[in-house]
Amino acid sequence: MAETGGRYQYSVIRDVGGPGYTDVALVRFSAPHGMLEHLLPHSRRDAVVLQHRTFKPLLELADMEAYAAQLERTAEHGNQGTLGCFVQTEERDDGIVRVTLYDRWFDGDRLRCEQLAQRDFDAGEQDSVVTSAEFLTELQAWAAERNSEREASYRATAEQERADAEQARERAEAARELQRILASHNESQ
Repeated sequence: MAETGGRYQYSVIRDVGGPGYTDVALVRFSAPHGMLEHLLPHSRRDAVVLQHRTFKPLLELADMEAYAAQLERTAEHGNQGTLGCFVQTEERDDGIVRVTLYDRWFDGDRLRCEQLAQRDFDAGEQDSVVTSAEFLTELQAWAAERNSEREASYRATAEQERADAEQARERAEAARELQRILASHNESQ
């Protein structure tokens, strides 16, 4: 059984950005919690774009659909709590409980999963409760640390993209203003 945080919801969004262009993105936002959260409309201001690409659907339809399918799989894992680092426990028929740490991520092209640690515990052994709980706690801490590092990277990337977009808007505004000044100066002569 995987540990599910339920802190976030993941969605794949397609945005037609202009004639001939479609942006496909994996977006993460805070999950609603509590009764009032479900009843009240909530904003997506906390949304973070984790992955995105722009396609020309008329020319790249197959590539766009393949990318969207990979993002859909990634979103499913995110919504199930099995994206990023997570701990999974499994009871086997022979009285063994397996505790495993996985790291699942989308590398920009496909969904990847790596097993980072694993240990089996015999339920019949006297100290199995203590040793398995200690191991589980270690793995949970390791997972939390890796997820925090990944979160910091997502936030830094999102902040950089916002700064780049703001700079582009400012440059475009400055260019329009300069054009207006030069046009008025040219007309007066």
